[in-house]
Parts: sequence; C-alpha cells; structure tokens
Amino acid sequence: MRYRTIRTGVSAFFVFGAACWAQVTLHPTDNVARIVGSKPAGTTFIFTPGTYRLSQSIIPKDNDKFIGETQCAPPESACPAIITGGVVIGSLARPDGGNYAVSGQSQQGPRGRPPNCDPGWGGCIYPEDLFFDDKPLKHLDSPSMPSIGPGEWWFDYSNHVIYFHDDPSGHTVETSVLNNAFGGPANNVTIRYLTVKEFADMYPVGAIGITQGPNSLTQETNWTVENCEVMLNHGFGVRVAYRLHILNNYIHDNGQTGIGGGIGTPQNPATEATNSGIVIQGNTIDHNNVAHFYPGFGGGGFKVGATSGITLRGNVIEHNEGSGIHFDEDAVNELVDGNIIADNSDGDGLGQEIGVGTSTVFRNNVVARNGAHLNSNNWAYQMSARASSGVEMYCNVVEIPSGDGGIGGWGIGASVRGASHYPPFQNHVTMGDSVHHNTVIWDAGANGEVGFRQNDPGGQPGFFASNTPPDYNNYHMPNSRAPHFVYDNDNSRINRPKSFSDYQRSGADRHSTIDSNYTSGYPDVTITSPADQSTVSGPVTVSATTSDASGIRKVEFYVDWKLEATLTSAPYDFNWSNGTTGWHVVSAMAYSNAGIPRCWAVTLNQQ
Repeated sequence: MRYRTIRTGVSAFFVFGAACWAQVTLHPTDNVARIVGSKPAGTTFIFTPGTYRLSQSIIPKDNDKFIGETQCAPPESACPAIITGGVVIGSLARPDGGNYAVSGQSQQGPRGRPPNCDPGWGGCIYPEDLFFDDKPLKHLDSPSMPSIGPGEWWFDYSNHVIYFHDDPSGHTVETSVLNNAFGGPANNVTIRYLTVKEFADMYPVGAIGITQGPNSLTQETNWTVENCEVMLNHGFGVRVAYRLHILNNYIHDNGQTGIGGGIGTPQNPATEATNSGIVIQGNTIDHNNVAHFYPGFGGGGFKVGATSGITLRGNVIEHNEGSGIHFDEDAVNELVDGNIIADNSDGDGLGQEIGVGTSTVFRNNVVARNGAHLNSNNWAYQMSARASSGVEMYCNVVEIPSGDGGIGGWGIGASVRGASHYPPFQNHVTMGDSVHHNTVIWDAGANGEVGFRQNDPGGQPGFFASNTPPDYNNYHMPNSRAPHFVYDNDNSRINRPKSFSDYQRSGADRHSTIDSNYTSGYPDVTITSPADQSTVSGPVTVSATTSDASGIRKVEFYVDWKLEATLTSAPYDFNWSNGTTGWHVVSAMAYSNAGIPRCWAVTLNQQ
C-alpha cells in the first residue's frame, strides 16, 4: 500500500488515502499526560529511554498505543523507558534528631481498611511508599511520632512531613505520589516495552487500569499489556478488565497483588455472567504483597472476583505472600493451564472459593510447596475448591512441603458461605467437582492431607453424591501407610484423616496408586501438536515430547480418558483416527524409569 508521511515536530502522521494515524515520540522531560490529551484517538506514543515522572495519570483515547522505543523482555532484559508515579526527595531531607525529615509532602491518596494488614504492618492501608534505591521501606502506622528504626518510615500527614531513619547520602530516595499510570474509559489500548513503577494505588485502582463499575463491558475493554515490567506499586500492579490480555510481563514486588480486581458488579449482573475474554499468559509474577496486606483479605500473585472465563496459561507465579492464584467471590469458569505455581506463602497455591460455576479446569500445572505459615496460620492447600462448583482438576503435579498438617495437597470442601451476589442468587454449594489423573508427592516431613471435607451436612447433605469421587491419581510419600487422606462419604462431619486403604474403602481413589517413591521427581511431558483448542478433521497425529533424568519407560495416549495407544520409544506420535465429532480431551501419560507417571492434556474439536 502506498502512503506518505507528514512530520510536525515530534509527531509523524502516516496518511493512507482518507485515513491517517499519528506517531508521537516522547522524551522524559515531556508532560506526557498533556501531550496524550492533545492528540487524536489512535495515536502511537513512542517512549525514548529514560524516567518519566508523571504528575497526572495518562488517559488514553480509543486505539492508542504506548510503546517503549527499546524492545525488552523482562525479566531477562529490562525496559529502559520508565513510567513512575514517584518523586525524588533525598536531596530535600534534613537531619531531625536521630531521623531525617522531608517537609512539604502534601500527597495523601485514598486509604484501605485498617484490619486488612498483617500483624505489625498496619501501614499497608496507606498508598504512599518510600523507596531507597527501589527498595520499599516499612510504613509505620501511628497517630504520633513513633520510634523509627532502620528500614522504616513515618508520614506525618497532618503536617506534611516524611520521616525516615536511614542516611539518604549516596542513595536514590523516592516517595510515591500519583495513584495510577494508565486509566480511563478508552478501549483497544496497547501498552508495551515499558517499566511501570512506584504508583500509590489502592484497591480498587491498579497502577495499570481502574474500576469501570457498571460500565465494565463497554469501557476500558480490549487492552493489551505485554513485555512490560510492573513493580513497586502499592496495590495491584495490573487491574483486570473486559477482554484484557496480559502477556509476557514481569510483575513483581507490588504492595498487594500482582494482578487483581474483577469486572462484575451487582449493579450490572451481566458483567459477571459474560465470558470476560481475559487472557493472562507467559508472565512472571513473583514477590508481590511487599506491603503485607493480610492474605485472608487479599494479597499475593493473582486474585480476582466476580469475573467469568479467565484463562491463565504458561505463567510462573512464585514467592508471593498470599495465594499464587485465587479466584474468589463468584469468579467462575476459568482455565488454569500449564502454570508453575510454587513457594507462595500464607495461602493456597491455586484455589477456587465461593464460585457457582460449571466448567472451571485446573490442568497441566506444577503446584508445589505453597502455603508456608510465614505471617499467618491459615489452612492452605496446593489446589482447592472451597464452597465452589464445577471445578475439574487433572494432569497436575502437586508437591506438599514439609511442615504441619495445615498445609495440604488438594482439597474439596463444603461449608456454609451464603449466597451469590448475582442472579439467581443461589447458595455457594460444592457440587460437580472432580480430581483425577494427578501426580501428588509428599516431601520428607510433610504431613498435609488430600481429600473431601464435609462441613455443611445440614445445607449440603448430598455433598459426596453430587461430586465425583477422586480417582486415577498417583500418590508418592515417605510413609505410604500415613493417615493423610480424608473422605467420610457420609454426613458425620468427622473429617478424620485415614490411611490410604481405609480411604479407598470409603469410596475414594479406587483405581489410584500409592508408593514410597517420593524423591525421584517427575517427568516432563507436553503435547506439542495439535495446539490446545484446535479444530482437527480426519486422522490427526498427536505428538508429545517427554524427558526425565531416569529416562522414559513408556507414553500412553488417552482420548476422553480411554487408553488408545502405548509407545515405548520416541517419537511419541499417536495417530488418532477414530474420533467422533465434537470436543475431546486428549492426553499423554509419561512414565519415568524411576516409576513416576505424569500426564499432559489438550482439548481438541474433531470435525
């Protein structure tokens, strides 16, 4: 296509016949918010390397793009175009007794609710942070001047003075002022190759994204955030929105949650019922909740409520305080596929809570060593469905860490949790859940359980009958006779851990296996072709790759959990020739020479 370029100052206008679009090159000294506001919808803004200290949030227009000039792939390579909500104050600090004081600090954003912080971390309710060389200090909560120690600070909001103990000499000392980097009602916005950091956001606002309330299906939709580093923001790094794609970002060290929020509101029930189209893929999400929000309230890697149809695929979610992935408050019908969810503390690795759904799938994930009691004693599982329906868990590797019995493997639980906020306002019951074909490993010293817990026999007397008994799982533990299995299959509400043989006699895991082979790891296996969700026709070759330090003994291929082929050497290609029309789960089960099986599954549409 022929086009001509018209340049005016920092702007370039590309004209295609009657249509044109603008490209604007920005520099760190520019007033970005003003420039963006002055340009037409559909402008591409190119950020040259440097630090952009915003005094106002950027409010995009429809189809705008915000792109760092230098390509980056965090965490492997940093994004040198840095958007920040902080200001440098180190040079303004003056000695004040045993502390340093910076006056004239009038910033004061909306606060959170006081009970929602970890013990000793009451300052989590204030959105403002203080940073020494990109390291957040502990914000003290006190009505009057407290004793301030190393790594601590206090904001005298009444007199507009910041106090801290550490000597600012030779350090970059910043405080966050602005609450949001990118927000507003525009649709079809792209944010790429940028670092977004040090915004003083507080739920329900994110550093990227704000709440749209009852307009969630028509405003701030179809955004893409990709190849960015999002860090050191006080609340959510990124807030979810309708049809948002969050791809290949490094989201870390945010104050509360790496990704959070929701799109459903009681004012507009359609937002919760509509498939959100949200895709979160290829991200590294780690070390979030540095402000120490209480994990039971919400903090960690990812927490979303009142949103249907989220896909999380291929993310690494590690070392967050709080759950790795937590669906809450009527978030339903998710696909969580192929993620590594490991070493998150004080919450579940992967959990569905109070969700009245029909088709949530947790599969192909490695969920390992989550739930350590560092700041709380919350009961935690690697995978769980609590007062939730329609959850299917399969082809996951579950590793239970050493520690007390309050850190389990997988769990399905019935409890009294009230009714949904959305029509038809049904009770949060646990039904239609299933757990099968998972590999579960207890570390040395692990005492956690797996199983079904009945804690609402009055409201859910059919709990065991309305959920599929767990089956075809394989268990590996130091002591195969240990009582780490729960399944009463009645309404006694005893929920007493049993030996595996007693557990099987209760009707659970009748085709499953158990052994004391718990130190051999597990094989890697992936179906490489066809891709998940593909439409195929006629005979199709299903290809898998697999490896293990001990070698691979065999690979079995299943269609809808019926064994179709067994191969004992590579290439592991299965010719699927007898498929019927419709959707099918196709899986490859690899067995290592060390005796550990693991499966990988895709869903294919046969035409």
